[in-house]
Amino acid sequence: MYLPRSNFHRILALALPGGISLGILCYALMSIVIQREGASLPGAFAIALLLGGVIGLALSLTAWIALRYALSEARRHATLVLQADMPPLTDRDPLVALRQTVADAIAAVPQPSTLTVLAQRLNAASDREAMVAAVAECLADHLAVRGAVLLLHDPERGILIPSVGWGLASVNRTVTFDMDGSAIGRAVRERRPVSFSSVQMRSLLAATSSPALTVTSWPLWAQHTPLGALCLMIAGADVRLNEAQQQLVAQAAALFTVHLQTSVYRQWFEREQRRLAAFEQVMTNVTEQPDLERALVQLLRIATEVTDSNHGTLLLIDAESFTIRTRITLSGGDVLPLNLAAAPILKHGLAGWVLRARRGAIIDDIERDTRWIPTPGLELMRSALAMPLFHGDRPLGVLTLADPAPYRYSQRSLALVAALASHAVALMVRHHYDGIVEPANLAQARQVLSMYLPSETIQELVANQAKAMQALQPQMITATLLYASLRGVDSITDLTVHQLIERIANPLHTECRAIVYQQRGAYIAIDERSFCAVFGFPQPRFDDTARALQAAQQIQGAVARLRGQWRQQFGADLMIAGGITTGQLAVGMIGSEPAMTMAWAGVAMREARRLCQLARNDEVVVAASVFRMIQSNQFTFDPLMPVSLHNGDEPMTIYRLAGSSQPL
Repeated sequence: MYLPRSNFHRILALALPGGISLGILCYALMSIVIQREGASLPGAFAIALLLGGVIGLALSLTAWIALRYALSEARRHATLVLQADMPPLTDRDPLVALRQTVADAIAAVPQPSTLTVLAQRLNAASDREAMVAAVAECLADHLAVRGAVLLLHDPERGILIPSVGWGLASVNRTVTFDMDGSAIGRAVRERRPVSFSSVQMRSLLAATSSPALTVTSWPLWAQHTPLGALCLMIAGADVRLNEAQQQLVAQAAALFTVHLQTSVYRQWFEREQRRLAAFEQVMTNVTEQPDLERALVQLLRIATEVTDSNHGTLLLIDAESFTIRTRITLSGGDVLPLNLAAAPILKHGLAGWVLRARRGAIIDDIERDTRWIPTPGLELMRSALAMPLFHGDRPLGVLTLADPAPYRYSQRSLALVAALASHAVALMVRHHYDGIVEPANLAQARQVLSMYLPSETIQELVANQAKAMQALQPQMITATLLYASLRGVDSITDLTVHQLIERIANPLHTECRAIVYQQRGAYIAIDERSFCAVFGFPQPRFDDTARALQAAQQIQGAVARLRGQWRQQFGADLMIAGGITTGQLAVGMIGSEPAMTMAWAGVAMREARRLCQLARNDEVVVAASVFRMIQSNQFTFDPLMPVSLHNGDEPMTIYRLAGSSQPL
């Protein structure tokens, strides 16, 4: 209720309305009495108003006396409780003086020395446990703090990890909070406090059935670097801090951050020093180790150190049979025997996946990823990292690290392990691990044959050095040839040579080469529109002719799909034509390094090219030699007019490939 400033105005505001009201009430009562008795009282209304005014003045005086008494008691009580001299009053008005007394009492309250005591305790603290205890105990004098936990930020992995706790807090380092995926992580990133219920943050509590608590997370930042968060467990459900309490916690958190950043920066620096020292060991002790297995054990131990891993395994595999030859592990206990673990690990496990993908991989949480196969006898793991070991195209093994904590590994960890994996390959090369370094002639054979044959065929050849050398020797073989050419390219006149190769030649050769490799043939790119597929090199097969015909039909289908794209792009209708024959072919290497290549020539090559020229658009013409080698129920042929395939030769019957009676 608003009251006027001066006593005169207050008397008018209180006495007059009250007196008028009482006078009217008295007049009404007197009128009732006079009417019953039949008498009259002159000036009754004036008398009533006068009586009411007197009563109003009495009430005002009583209120004034009560205010003076309340003022006197308030000042006496404040002086007694605060043990301080109150300043003299500057206004005699009792209401104003009462307000001044309250303000003087608040000003006379001694300020707590919490922050000063906290600063002294933080200076004397020797570790993070003592620092967290100092902050929690000082805040507990003003807030109902029952526990506290420090979450430290790992910048490499982008997560918050429990470091130390106090009171009801629990420090479980398997619990992590992602900086982007969790509410507490986003709050730290945005530099704002946030509150949770004890149910939401039960992973940070020591007891599962704790009393109702409110967990308040306060962000800790050092300039532009997040250090983590201080979580306070406050008694009560849905506790909201007032402005003064928030200011106190913010100041305490700021003091805590100043002392914490030195410890955190020192930890980061020591971690980098350990990594540097570990890599120095690789360049000295490990490299000079005369025994390969001991060197790999040391390298594996270094990999676990630089990534803070609990478990490490190095699997060495046989590249030809794709089986595990040796397993080096740092974990104790009885693990699953190698002969039982090899097959599922390479077929369904993470090791097999990275070998097939030819790149390293990280599993943040094994419970959410099926690529990790648990090994009996090994501690339950939650995160894993695997890196394949390759020498050229040859797989040598897999380096695998694992840890019971989720989100253990980062892209930095992956890069460090990749560097160690390259050192492992270098060690194996240096110790001539089972002929890992190919002879010069085998390396040359691999390089030349890779231009014409699929990788599976090349692996089969280099596994037998004699066969590989035989494939490169000049020789005359009997093979089935498919010669094909794309027609209608000349009608496109607005393309440059580069555009022709990029938009037409590359898609054509990519599709056709994949089909020929699938049918285990050799692919020879002749020019931007023509190619030849050889079936029967380097080893003849009984079904070379059938595979050549199947490849021809699949190529027709692939070009039909490309044909629609080309029609939209260039407005031209491009079509394929092909010829298939069986005959003699001369094969051999020509040239010198590094421009060494293979030459393909002979009667069969000229005959296949001639059949391709005779074919109409979207037609494959087959020689009689091919027709005689195919069973009648495999493919459908339509006979064509006999033609002379060579100058001066007798006309020969040729056929058009019409279809296949069996699934391709």
